[in-house]
Amino acid sequence: MRLDRAEIMDRLGVGVIVALAIFALALLLLPAVIVVIMSFDTRGYLSFPPAGFTLDWYRKVFEQPVLTQAMWTSIKVGLYVTAICILLGMPTALACVRGDFRGATALSVFVLVPHMVPGIVLGVAVLFSGALLGIGPSIWLQSIALSCYVMAVMVRTVMARLQRLDPLLEQASANLGASRWQTFRTVTFPLLLPAILAGAVFTFIEGFDNLSVTIFTHGYRDRPLPIELLAIVQNTNSPLVAAVSSVQILLAMLALAAISLTIGLDRVNE
Repeated sequence: MRLDRAEIMDRLGVGVIVALAIFALALLLLPAVIVVIMSFDTRGYLSFPPAGFTLDWYRKVFEQPVLTQAMWTSIKVGLYVTAICILLGMPTALACVRGDFRGATALSVFVLVPHMVPGIVLGVAVLFSGALLGIGPSIWLQSIALSCYVMAVMVRTVMARLQRLDPLLEQASANLGASRWQTFRTVTFPLLLPAILAGAVFTFIEGFDNLSVTIFTHGYRDRPLPIELLAIVQNTNSPLVAAVSSVQILLAMLALAAISLTIGLDRVNE
């Protein structure tokens, strides 16, 4: 059976799109895969392909107090950033979608501004602002700066979910005599929970491994893992660098897997 010109062009277009998608996926995944593979090398320097297989570099990661302390600091920062983004991002999203005031659209745009600004610029701005207020670099200044930087992720994720919710559900609850708080607690919040959890995962990951903002706002005694990793890269070429990077990749994958297995990423905006 002969194919006409239109069918040939359609199939050719689909083939090109699939090839481009595979190429883009390879560009995203191959660097991380190569880093993980190099972390098992038996040699004392970074090289690919590895000459052998060993777990010694992972053992050394958890044997060094500096790295374990930096990892714990990054986890705390990630949790602080997540908590701040949930407490401030969810009400902001509600105000942008359900709010009946003239500045609702401007507010939704304003929330995006810090995320559109380069992280280095935001880090320097928060550092100078903290100095004017007498607040020096610390884990709290770092958490505030990162919260400003990634707040848009939480707000936009919750907004996308909220815009798909039928307002009649909330109106029906109010007609049945429920107060605004009862309506939010029993109707709105359960329906927003998948989006909130997804936003929490992404804000935690960004708070955990951000470098551009963290490098200007971290405290001397509260050095997070990205800063320690940068110091290691500057001073050594051992696979320890790849092992630390692999641990970061693993934590990010575990967070995404937890969301996928519990609520499903496809349900975030349903």
